[in-house]
Amino acid sequence: MRLLHATSIELKEFSDDSTPKYAIISHRWQDGEVSYQHMQNGSATNMRGYSKLKLCCRQATKENLEYIWIDTCCIDKTNSVELSESINSMYRWYKNAIVCYVYLFDVHSMGVTNDLSFEKSVWFTRGWTLQELIAPQRVEFYNSTWDKLGTKENMKERVSVITSIDVGVLEGVDPEHFSIAKRMSWASKRTTTRAEDMAYSLLGLFGINMPMIYGEGEGAFLRLQEEIMKHSDDHSLFAWTSSSGGYRGLLAKSPTDFCDCGNIISTRSGLNRIPYFITNMGLSIELLMKAWAMDTYLAALDCEIESPKTRIGIFLKLLPEDGQCARVMIDGTDRLNFPKDLVTESHYRKIYVRQKVWKTPPDLDRMYGFWLRKFLPTVQDPQTIPHSLTEVVSWNQWTINERILKIPTGSRGTAGILWFKGERGYSFLKVGFDLMFNPVCQLGGSLWMPFQDLHNSYSPVQGPLEVKMDAKWMDRQSYYVLKRTGSEFAMNPYWSPLRQNEFGYKEKEFVSQPKLEWVNEGTEYVFEGNRVSGLSLEKGRGRVSIKDEVINNRRLWVIDIEQPTDARHKGVICDGCKFEIYGRRFECNICKDFDYCMECFLTAKDTHPPHDFKALDLRCSC
Repeated sequence: MRLLHATSIELKEFSDDSTPKYAIISHRWQDGEVSYQHMQNGSATNMRGYSKLKLCCRQATKENLEYIWIDTCCIDKTNSVELSESINSMYRWYKNAIVCYVYLFDVHSMGVTNDLSFEKSVWFTRGWTLQELIAPQRVEFYNSTWDKLGTKENMKERVSVITSIDVGVLEGVDPEHFSIAKRMSWASKRTTTRAEDMAYSLLGLFGINMPMIYGEGEGAFLRLQEEIMKHSDDHSLFAWTSSSGGYRGLLAKSPTDFCDCGNIISTRSGLNRIPYFITNMGLSIELLMKAWAMDTYLAALDCEIESPKTRIGIFLKLLPEDGQCARVMIDGTDRLNFPKDLVTESHYRKIYVRQKVWKTPPDLDRMYGFWLRKFLPTVQDPQTIPHSLTEVVSWNQWTINERILKIPTGSRGTAGILWFKGERGYSFLKVGFDLMFNPVCQLGGSLWMPFQDLHNSYSPVQGPLEVKMDAKWMDRQSYYVLKRTGSEFAMNPYWSPLRQNEFGYKEKEFVSQPKLEWVNEGTEYVFEGNRVSGLSLEKGRGRVSIKDEVINNRRLWVIDIEQPTDARHKGVICDGCKFEIYGRRFECNICKDFDYCMECFLTAKDTHPPHDFKALDLRCSC
C-alpha cells in the first residue's frame, strides 16, 4: 500500500503487516488532480488539485495522523497490475482507515440544516463513493473550504434518506446481512465515468475479487454477478425489474435495474435448494414454476418483499431450443408476487437461460389458447357417419365467428371442449396445454371410434364451468370405471349333454356374453403433441390437426377437424400433413414413395420444389 506523508508530502510504500495508521479521503474528481506521475516528476505543486491534497494533509496532522491515502496520487494508474490490485483492495483500505474525510467541493454553506446543497452534492451520485461511505467506521463531511459539516454518525438519518442506504449499515452493520438486491439498489442511481467502473466499484460491497478488464463495457457487471453467484445462493440477484422489451437473461444489465429492490429480503423458507451455475448453454437453474401464459411460467424466487412479506416471482418464457428460457414481460411487468396458494399448482423444472437473448428479437404476439379453423361437414354422406358441432365449453365467450378457445392469464389446463352429435350419440374433443405447453387432446365417442361397442357413450357434462374444465384428464390422473369392452365366449351354465330346451333343441355349450373390464378413463384416448411440431391424429373417420401457425401477423395454435368423405387411398400417407390420403392423390414423378394430398399439393412449389406431380383418383372408398 502506498501512502502520502502528511508533512513531507512524499509517497512511501508499506507492506500489509507494517501499514501505519492513516486517514483516507473521498471526493469527486475534478480537473487538475495530482497524479502519481506528477508526484514523481515534481510537477504536483503546479496542479489545481494540490491545494486539496495539502488541506487534507493538514486535517490529518491535526489528528496526529502521519499519513493519508488519496486515490489520485497513491495509485500508479498506468500500471494495470497495480491498478487491478488497488481496486480489489480499496474497500479494505477504506475500512481500515482511522477516518475518512469526505470533501464536497460543491457545498459552500457552513451548515446543512437549512441548505439543500449538501444532499444535492454530486458526491452522492458517484459509483465509487458508495463503498467510501459504507466501509469506514468514521466518516466526516467537509465543505469546499474544509469546514466540517458533520459526521456519518450524527447525520445518519439524513444520509440514509439521501442515499436509500439502511441506517443500520451507516451504524456499522455488515452489508452481508442484507440481500443482494437491496445492496444493488444502493448503487442503482449512481454513475461512473467508465461503464466498467460501475461493476468494479461494487466488488468490496459483495466481498468479490476479480481482474479488471477495461474495454469490456457492460460485460463487467455481468461478470460481477456471475462471481456473486459462486459465493451466494441469494435469489434476490434475479429480482431486478426493467421496462425494456424483448428477451432477457436472468442477470441484470446494470445496477439501474435494481432501483425498485430496496425492500427485498432473502426468505428463510427456501423452495429451491438445487445449486445453480453458469454452463456453455447459459445459466443452469431449477425453479418452481406455475404455467401463466402461452409458453410462459411464473417462476418462484427464494426472496420476498419485506412488508408485507410476499414471495417474488418472475416471468420466464420457453424458447424453441429445448430447455432454454428467457425473461419476459407480461401485461407490462416482469415481476409479480408469488403467493403461497400457487405452490401446489406449480412444478419444478430445470432450465437454461442465456444472457445473449437480449439480442434475440421477441416472438410475435401469441394467444394463450386455440383457434378452431375447420369444422366437420354437416351434410349426411352414405359413406360416413355424420357429425355436427353442437356445444362448446370454454373459459371465454364462444362465438361462431371468432371460434377462439382462450385460457385466462395465470391459469393452465383445459382450453375448451367441443361436443359433436352423430347418429350413434355424442363425441367430444378436449384440448389444452400440459405443464410443458405441449398441445394435448382427448377423444371420445363414435366419431373417433365408430366400430367400438356402444359402451363408449358420452354426453355433455353438467355443472359449474370449473367442473367441466377440470384438467385431471390432461394430468393423466387415473380413475377406473367398470365398462363393457366387447363380447366374449363363456361356458353356458344351463348346458347339459342330455338336456333340451322347451323347443326341443339342445343348448349350446358356449354362449356370447358382454365382456366387462375396469377401464382407466383418466388416461383413455389422451394424445400429447409437441410444442414445436404440434399434433396430428386420425382416429376412426375423424382427423384432428393442431399446428402452430402465424395468422394475420399473430402466432397461435390452429385446430382443424375433418371427417373425410372422399375415396380412401388405403395405407398411403401424405408426406406433408402425415394423414392417410383421401380423394385425389398427388404422386411425385421423381421421388419414390412421395405423395401429397390435395391440400398439401397446393403448397408443393414451396415445400417440394421443383418436382412435378401426377394426380391419381379413386372411384370409391376402400
